[in-house]
Amino acid sequence: MNKLLQVGIRVQVALATALLLVGLTVLMSFVVGKRSGADLQKQIGLGVSDIARQMADELDRTMWTHRGEVSVLSTLSVLQELEDTQQISSIVNRLSREIPIFTWIGVLDRDGTVVASTNDLLLGANIAQRPVFQYGKNGQFIGDVHDAKLLAEKFPLYNGEPIQFVDIAVPLFNKNDQFTGVFATHLSWEWADNVRKTLFAGQGIHRDVDIFVVSADGTVLLGADGAMVGSSLELDALQQAQRNNIGWKISTWPDGAEYLTGYAPADGHLDYAGLNWSILVRQPVEEALEPVYVLRRDIMAWGLVLSIVSSVIAWWGAGFFVGPIGKMARSIEAMKRGEIERLPDFDGAREIKILSNSLNALLAKLTEKDAALGQMEHIAHHDSLTGLGNRLALDVYFEHALAHADRHKTQLAVMMLDLDDFKPINDKFGHSAGDDVLREVAKRLRRCVRGGDLVVRLGGDEMVVVCHVGTSGEGEATMLAERILNDIQMPFITGGNRVSIHMSIGIALCPVHGKTIDVLLDQADDALYAAKARGKNCYVLASDDGEPSGSKSSLA
Repeated sequence: MNKLLQVGIRVQVALATALLLVGLTVLMSFVVGKRSGADLQKQIGLGVSDIARQMADELDRTMWTHRGEVSVLSTLSVLQELEDTQQISSIVNRLSREIPIFTWIGVLDRDGTVVASTNDLLLGANIAQRPVFQYGKNGQFIGDVHDAKLLAEKFPLYNGEPIQFVDIAVPLFNKNDQFTGVFATHLSWEWADNVRKTLFAGQGIHRDVDIFVVSADGTVLLGADGAMVGSSLELDALQQAQRNNIGWKISTWPDGAEYLTGYAPADGHLDYAGLNWSILVRQPVEEALEPVYVLRRDIMAWGLVLSIVSSVIAWWGAGFFVGPIGKMARSIEAMKRGEIERLPDFDGAREIKILSNSLNALLAKLTEKDAALGQMEHIAHHDSLTGLGNRLALDVYFEHALAHADRHKTQLAVMMLDLDDFKPINDKFGHSAGDDVLREVAKRLRRCVRGGDLVVRLGGDEMVVVCHVGTSGEGEATMLAERILNDIQMPFITGGNRVSIHMSIGIALCPVHGKTIDVLLDQADDALYAAKARGKNCYVLASDDGEPSGSKSSLA
């Protein structure tokens, strides 16, 4: 996050715009996909449910129609009397040609012997034990889908499987109301598959749906291209259809996949009670919701394109605002380096101009304050007469000097200096001459010390020198003291008068004699008084036990 905040405003604006649009795109894709998915799922569910209902109606209507046709045909006197078998055979063959769904038509006498049939198939055979005769002699009979055991070898395979039939049979009675035989028909189950293929397949969003016809015991009678035919099916949607319900739901089929499954019962038509078939229509959920996935992908693709374009536009547009701000920042840096004295005027939006003028005014005030603060700091840290540092400057300097000495394992020398017999100069030549002498002493002390050392005036003619010395602090400190004494004793010229003066010095070493400026000043001051007592114009080094030692006169 910190690295991101370190990049330019233009990049931040562009990235923020891109992230905002990407976020909105993802949100829109999710919301639209969710709503569209639910709506489309409901729409497709109702669609497959309606297909199941239509398929059920079509099957029932077809069975009702052909059942009626068989009933009407059974009233023909030539069939009821069973006397002219040649005419009956002609009628049967013509019916098979005109109505191909009647794959086989047969007329059976009262004993169950075939006396006339389509293309003379099974002619003369006795099929009294077949359900078509057993049930047909007792009244109208409509049998469920079954394999034709006697006719299986007479017809070509359908979809690689033996042809299947649905039986319709009615009893025949002569004009004396005597039972004369049975009018039996086999309807090829192929017609139901043709209905499945031509009536419902490929209907818009319901393309590639699979339609199944299931018997009352759960056996699949018709499936997509023969799929699952003959297998037993247990499905929650099938249970709903068997309860005479019409609707749809998402069901998990035996292959483990989820399908939008519509269901409806084939519960007959008018006076046809039906065979308790159930119709199931399924479509894979993934395939059904494919338009939603395509819509989501389109939204994401266009959203990303829009994000990129908008980011470029945002980056370009931000330049109108960021450009002047960047120039201001570079100008301020140039001011810090001292290359320019004020900010140039910047053109741009009204707020940019206001900001430019405000920054100029602010920088001018800050410059004035810095100058004033610098002057105040100089006044606060320096003696007004000699320009030397004062006690405040001594405290600040010593803190840093002590840290430096600790890091480099060196010592500091603190020297307390006092002019010998300075008062007679003021009395004889006046205070102005005394001030001239003090200023000249200050110059000579600065000349004696190194650049990193400090010379301070505490007041009157009392001064302090703090200097960095090596590990052999005593030797370097005494050498500096001798140099100072020799330089100070050179004559002064003030007001045309030649003045000679001397100085006494007390020396304390840090950390030998203490580690605080107050302790060191006390030690150096004691050494200074010792120098005065020993005849002045000399230096004295403070001893470890607190007693002054090591004095030397500059005249010796």
